[in-house]
Amino acid sequence: MLFFRMLCLLLVLVLGLGGCMGGASVNIPHDHYYRLPAITAVTPLGTPILPGTLEISAVQTSGMLHERSILFVREQQPLEVSPYHYYYWVNAPASLLQQHLLNYLRQKNFAHSQHRYRSDTPADFRLESELLHFERYIRKDASEARVELELVLRDNRSKRTLLRKLYRYNVKAQSTEMADTADAFGRALNAIYRQFAQDVAALNL
Repeated sequence: MLFFRMLCLLLVLVLGLGGCMGGASVNIPHDHYYRLPAITAVTPLGTPILPGTLEISAVQTSGMLHERSILFVREQQPLEVSPYHYYYWVNAPASLLQQHLLNYLRQKNFAHSQHRYRSDTPADFRLESELLHFERYIRKDASEARVELELVLRDNRSKRTLLRKLYRYNVKAQSTEMADTADAFGRALNAIYRQFAQDVAALNL
């Protein structure tokens, strides 16, 4: 009899909790994943800037940039960098950026051919990069993408460094929606790529 009463009490508690959870309007957060926008509106060069083949090394990162969480900084606390808990890149920024950069260089006809670095496929030139900042900057009523990227172009044949430059671009998102911020990251990167291509063209290789 005692066992039966305890069982009934347990059933009442379970049903009561289930009713509370089912009846309440609870918004459970879910994860959102973002990719960089596709490269578009690139005018290909008639003659490649680089007279040879180009290998793209893996993008170097450190600290929180190793993770997929999108990072943000608030205007009121500019020295504090925080990760979002429900907003992520589909891959780590280094992986996203390497492919994004490669897509641009291919569409631009930057070299005779370009590919990710492979030890079994030596190239004439090598492009190295380090991503230093890749953050969403939040103002009171707006947000922007902030990107800081160092690019280093080396001549594998002569073992010379042809160009080393730090590029910084901040691009305002069209709204406070995270999707528009992801688009702003793409536009900031495109601006960096364009400036890099101009800088290399000025070398007259």
